[in-house]
Amino acid sequence: MYLDHIIILASPEAPEADALLEIGLIEGTSNDHPGQGTSNRRYFMANTTIEFLFVHNIAEAMNGVGSKLRIVERAINIDGSPFGLVTRTDDGTKPAFPAWQYQPDYFPQGMHCYVGKNSDNFNEPLCICMPPALPKPDKSPEPDNSSWNLTELQLYIPAIVASTELTTFGECDLVSLRFNEDHKLKLIFNRGSKGESRNFLPDILLVMEW
Repeated sequence: MYLDHIIILASPEAPEADALLEIGLIEGTSNDHPGQGTSNRRYFMANTTIEFLFVHNIAEAMNGVGSKLRIVERAINIDGSPFGLVTRTDDGTKPAFPAWQYQPDYFPQGMHCYVGKNSDNFNEPLCICMPPALPKPDKSPEPDNSSWNLTELQLYIPAIVASTELTTFGECDLVSLRFNEDHKLKLIFNRGSKGESRNFLPDILLVMEW
C-alpha cells in the first residue's frame, strides 16, 4: 500500500482549514459525501491531499451507510484521534489487514473500500484503503500546490503499541508511528529544505515543516 491522502476531522464548515491559507497554500475543490453526512475542504499537494472532513448532516452520518465509520462520535471525542490515513494498493490487490467493507453511496455499484477493524478504537486514526479496482485518472489535473511534496508523515498516538491495522499502515512509505505521545500529526514537505515550520496546535493537532 501507499499513502493517498490524509483526513483531519474538523468542526462544521471546517474553519480550521483557513490556517493553511495563511502559509500560502491554495485550496482546491470540495465535495459532499451522500449517505455519509459529511463534506470536506481539500488541499491538493504534489503527492498527497490534505482533507478537512466535517459533518454537515448528523442524522445521515449516524444512520446512513457510513454510520459504521462513527465519524460523529470520533469528531466529538476530545481524547480521540481526529485523523484518517487513506491508502491505495499499487498492484490492484486486496489489502492485507483486518478490515470491513464499506460501499459509500457515492461509489459505483459494487465498488467498496476497506476500513480497518480498529475503526472503533478512537485512540487510533481511521485506516482506509481505496478500492483496488478504482484507478487513478490517467490525466490528473496539476495539483494546486505542486511544489509541496510530502517526504515524511509522523503520526503521534498515546498508545504504547499499535493495532495490527495501524501497524500495517505505519509500514507504508513516508509514514512513521510515534508512541506514548499526545495525538498529533507532523507533515514534512520537501525534506524541510526551506527551514520553515508552522505549529497549528491547539486548533489543529498538526505541525507542518517545509
